[in-house]
Amino acid sequence: MNKSEGYSNFIADTVINQISETSLEAEVSDRWSIGGTANGGYSMALAAKALSKVLPHKDPLSISGHYLDRVEPGPLLIEVEPLKVGKSISTANVKLIQNSIEKIRFIGSFTDFSHAKGETYMYRQAPDFPPIEECIKVPFKKGFSPNLELQIKKMYTKDSVWWEETSLENNAELNLYMSWPNDEPYDLFSIILFLDATTPPIFNRIGARGWVPTISLASYIRSIPSEGPLRVVAKTQFLIDGYLEEDREIWDSEGKLVGTSRQIAKLRLPKN
Repeated sequence: MNKSEGYSNFIADTVINQISETSLEAEVSDRWSIGGTANGGYSMALAAKALSKVLPHKDPLSISGHYLDRVEPGPLLIEVEPLKVGKSISTANVKLIQNSIEKIRFIGSFTDFSHAKGETYMYRQAPDFPPIEECIKVPFKKGFSPNLELQIKKMYTKDSVWWEETSLENNAELNLYMSWPNDEPYDLFSIILFLDATTPPIFNRIGARGWVPTISLASYIRSIPSEGPLRVVAKTQFLIDGYLEEDREIWDSEGKLVGTSRQIAKLRLPKN
């Protein structure tokens, strides 16, 4: 993808400025926030872009983070610690710092997908979604919906209308198409954002109640996405003592798996 292509707001809001060999800075935008806190996938995309500047390999392959504190709109310091540079993979630690406080700690491995080769087996095919024209767009409610919802086009299948048809008989699963607002092309950093950009799938079972803050998130890029709407599956299978996992898969329009993630989060319900 040409550097000038893509969704303009995402490009503008993920600019990374290098101030030394391993120190960088960014400006966290409110456009990707949920209740005043930067979305975890957006924070991860900032860390990944910083890694891409520092490491000799430029394509994110695997990145995981522990979310220690809220990242808020405003200046952000990013400190990178290279750990190993190999022939096909480079790995480094990343700290996201605001007001002299470490907010998130990441570790990421980067590669070059243009040189990737090896055996490929698909033991499961892409999910079979109904046509996008039959899917439903979530309504945006000012003062209730996160700012993030204005930046990504989401079309949910009829079994995933979490904002109105929740039931304890539902699976805690969401199926949806996802793309940029005007179908702009994706890069690998877009996929990192999208891997944490769905509504918590538990809401399809219990309704949009409470808050589900991220404790840890691991995202994996599997291939370069083709143009066209992405098919996203997000599910939770276990909620134990208030802690849950969120697993996500992203498939492109050609049926390729382009990204997966697993998140551990805490379901915080309002007190009665």
